[in-house]
Amino acid sequence: MYDRDALGDKAIDLDESEEKQKEQQKILSDNYMQAVLSQSVVADSELKDYVPRYGNMAVKFAKEDISGDEVMVGILLYVFIAMIAFIFGVTITSTINKEASAIGTLRASGYSKSELVRHYVTLPVVVTLVSSIIGNVLGYSLFKGVVVSMYYNSYSLPTYVTLWNPEAFIRTTLIPVAIMILVTWIVIRRAMRFSPLRFLRHDLRSSKRKKAVKLPHFPFFHRFRLRVILQNIPNYLVLFFGLAFVMILLAFSFGLPSTLNSYTDNVVDEMFVKNQYILKETEDEDGNVLTTKTVGAEKFSMTDLKTTDGPRVGEALTAYGVLDDSRYLPIPSDLAENEIYVSSAYRDKFKLEVGDTVVLKRPFEDEKYSFKIAGVMDYTGGLIVIMPEEHFNKTFGYKEGSFSGYMSDEEITDIEKKNIAASITEEDILKISRQLNHSMGDYMSIFQVVCFFLAMILIYMLTKVIIERNENAISMVKILGYENKEIASLYLISTTWFVLISAIITAFAGVWALSGIWVVHEQDGRLAAGTFRSS
Repeated sequence: MYDRDALGDKAIDLDESEEKQKEQQKILSDNYMQAVLSQSVVADSELKDYVPRYGNMAVKFAKEDISGDEVMVGILLYVFIAMIAFIFGVTITSTINKEASAIGTLRASGYSKSELVRHYVTLPVVVTLVSSIIGNVLGYSLFKGVVVSMYYNSYSLPTYVTLWNPEAFIRTTLIPVAIMILVTWIVIRRAMRFSPLRFLRHDLRSSKRKKAVKLPHFPFFHRFRLRVILQNIPNYLVLFFGLAFVMILLAFSFGLPSTLNSYTDNVVDEMFVKNQYILKETEDEDGNVLTTKTVGAEKFSMTDLKTTDGPRVGEALTAYGVLDDSRYLPIPSDLAENEIYVSSAYRDKFKLEVGDTVVLKRPFEDEKYSFKIAGVMDYTGGLIVIMPEEHFNKTFGYKEGSFSGYMSDEEITDIEKKNIAASITEEDILKISRQLNHSMGDYMSIFQVVCFFLAMILIYMLTKVIIERNENAISMVKILGYENKEIASLYLISTTWFVLISAIITAFAGVWALSGIWVVHEQDGRLAAGTFRSS
């Protein structure tokens, strides 16, 4: 038990920012440790170890990882719904064009625009609602095992129990329905802006009829197909941007596994040292500094930092304090107190240059540290900053001679395991990379299937709209004696050409878009995806 008053009068204000809450958590945890320590001394006991909740990855990492996945999937869900809503809007607009005479008659009979808009909005909203409910039922029954197995493959979690989640219902049902209502209402309201007389005359063009574009002297079939494309530019633009979105997702879903494979293949070679040992205490019970006789072992200091400005606030990185003659992280010994070296991964990700100033802070603390970049170390395995150990201890308030542990290319065996808090070895890094590949690979497989079906639906729906808008022309062509095969070639091949050209253009656009997320490095004469720009 502990004395609640010993924690102080600090309390976490749930209305404060997340960062402030974390800082308050640290204050409470430190006060709690002092309370337990003082009561242990009174009880003639010993506090051997203490890990606060905010620093216990076994408690928070899985939850934070799942929360990050939840945000990503939620954004994709809403983007998908918005796209489907827009397709619904285009389809309904085509239906309105077909039913223009009936709409004009109803308007002339006294029906208002709002009544007709509600009529045409009802069907997509009902379809969305029914689909969302069916999706919830399947999500709570048939497909829940797919997602659960992903996390069981990645983490050691307690027994899973299915519980009803009102927030999930709101995000997967109510919000999609609201998006569908908003998008379709805007599109259909715009389509209903014409007068009853113009509906009766089927005069639903927004602008005056323009002179037809003069086409080159191509063969008849080529000119006809080109004319079909020019007459349906709005629908083809929707198709183009829809394919662009799908291609970006496909590039991501195929590119991420390749990136993880590249990382797994090269991560060991990119390590600046094979073994890092972080000690619980650097002194034994008698006050003697823990040392090692391992050849090549050297002391180092380490702490976590976060970015405080720029487009990626809160990005995590690691600060190292090293000896003047370090063989693993060599930097000049004559650096000023506020000068640091940064890894090439950090420089590339944040587009930094030598001479730039960066402002960083430690997690759960308010104090900020300003550093000037004096040089860059060629290291793409992580985001790190390096400074002399003396400057490290002075900057972060450690006493002179303090250090965090040892780094060595050889395994250290003469320090007892009870004194080692954590170790970073080649096998540890490979385990992390394999775990990432295993867990994210399942996600990417689902992404690929979803994108494939979304592209199929998009192409089918818009091709159907284009054909329906050209019903009269198709009828005339049939009267003139053209066979179904020839008519299909006139209308479908033009769409096929457009899809192929759009796919090629948007494939390059997808790679270009992902270059804003990943920094691409060249390794052994080939391009390989590197560090993320944002998490």
